[in-house]
Amino acid sequence: MSSNNIQNSITPEATVGEIVAYNFNAASVFRQFDIDFCCGGGISLQEACEKKNIYVDEILSELNKLESILSAAEENFLAWEADYLIDYIIKKHHTFVRHKTDEIGAYSRKVASVHGERHPENIEIYYKFTELTLEMMAHLQGEEDVAFPLISEISKKRKRGEEVTKSEISELKKQLTLMVNEHEGAGSLIAEIRELSNHFTPPDDACATYSILYQNLDAFEQDLHRHIHLENNILFKKAEELI
Repeated sequence: MSSNNIQNSITPEATVGEIVAYNFNAASVFRQFDIDFCCGGGISLQEACEKKNIYVDEILSELNKLESILSAAEENFLAWEADYLIDYIIKKHHTFVRHKTDEIGAYSRKVASVHGERHPENIEIYYKFTELTLEMMAHLQGEEDVAFPLISEISKKRKRGEEVTKSEISELKKQLTLMVNEHEGAGSLIAEIRELSNHFTPPDDACATYSILYQNLDAFEQDLHRHIHLENNILFKKAEELI
């Protein structure tokens, strides 16, 4: 479905990813109803609601209220060329991940050590965030070294009217599949951390570090969802159009 169609009326047939690609404010609605808009953004709104046992009209009502507050910045993501979007993702989201993982890891290690006996879920959170960090570091490097340069090169060739080789097309398909699969793995890990932390809600006896850890984990999840959304639902869709 084109953005024009979505603008006219959000329907149950539109995919979750398309809706958020058109207006990222919709992410707050999906977050409210615990609907995955990044890794799971490829299914229709109807199917997503059925999986959560939610009446689709209830979400449609909330989503259609957003039409009047569509921001130009969000709408532009769809219009951005691949190279510009890649540069934005690296500078904003890759930088954020690289900066925050060490900080959150340190908080998590401390909370697990100090509060792990009374709140053992924090030990599991520490191990899962450590796993997530390792996966994300390898993933970001893979995107920057292989996937993103390949998308950029094929995009430039298409603009120049040059032939794109079968091996380039094959490799791009392989990279897109790999990146999406890795996104699903990261999404699953942060979802497990959310459940373990009671949706990032610290207990009454939480110290300042404990509360800061959960605030940071919440912010990390929100950034990760936006990051994966921009890649899966916008950048990778642009890449698929090149092949």
